[in-house]
Amino acid sequence: MRKAMVLGVLGLAGTLAPPAFADDFSGFRLGANISSESMESDLFYTPFNATESNNNNRFAYGLFAGWGLNRYLAFEVGLRSGSEFNADHFEDRMTANPENYISAHTELWGLEGSVVGSVWIGDKISFFARAGMFGWQADQLLSVGNVATDTRPAAKTVTSVEDDGFNPLFGVGVQSTLDGALIRLEYRQTELEDLSAPGVFSVTDIKLESFDFSIVWIF
Repeated sequence: MRKAMVLGVLGLAGTLAPPAFADDFSGFRLGANISSESMESDLFYTPFNATESNNNNRFAYGLFAGWGLNRYLAFEVGLRSGSEFNADHFEDRMTANPENYISAHTELWGLEGSVVGSVWIGDKISFFARAGMFGWQADQLLSVGNVATDTRPAAKTVTSVEDDGFNPLFGVGVQSTLDGALIRLEYRQTELEDLSAPGVFSVTDIKLESFDFSIVWIF
């Protein structure tokens, strides 16, 4: 009789207990991030028949949501945007005519989806890695002109191109728990497809990198 009672209690406990994978990190999550984002690229300007390397930065931000299976595995989707990437080009070629200029402006935004895997060091700290895809859209503008002088008026020509793509996204970082949320520091990288306006310019070898700070609330 005692044995039967013990087995009955264990069986009832087994039916009432949550699944083995369920923990404080399971379920819906919502997050926000801010980041310092850099874009490395090569600009080929057809009239000069010359290429210039470029590395410029912007302030970026994003919102994302997801679902955690447990403390080790989660799926996240998000929206990412930011300020423009701005840069001046071929300044060495403007020395003889300093009133001339060539400047580039890039707007970039997109949607991303990724799988996040974590390895915990104790109950508070973990390292994590991200793998997914980034669906992006970019507007690239190249402004060429001169400011007004005594011998000629100001002039400006703007050439723009809009393009989109779908490229792999990778990230690694460290995170910590704080009052029902995750605080993250993360490095991300993705490579984008070329942007070009035939006969004027092309932007190639585009690599996007960012250092993110994010908060993830788990519900």
